[in-house]
Amino acid sequence: MGSIYERIAPKGNVPRAPGQLETFDVTLVGRLVSIVRNGVNIIDGQEIEGITGGAIDANEGEPGPFNIQGEHTGGLKFRNITVSVPNP
Repeated sequence: MGSIYERIAPKGNVPRAPGQLETFDVTLVGRLVSIVRNGVNIIDGQEIEGITGGAIDANEGEPGPFNIQGEHTGGLKFRNITVSVPNP
């Protein structure tokens, strides 16, 4: 949990706590991504090398959507998703 689809696996294993909310803080600057899951750094400034298998098209330099993929057993919910773009 917390990987970049087909590109970067998270380091370590943060166990799930059934019935508890989890937090993810994702920072993406250019191709460099950092992910903190429940306060544990699981991806630290690693480069995403090209588009992933989930890409809608190959226009990676153009503005467009991002995807959040849930698990495949059902019951996953999202809340308090905030997307911010820094001022140039």
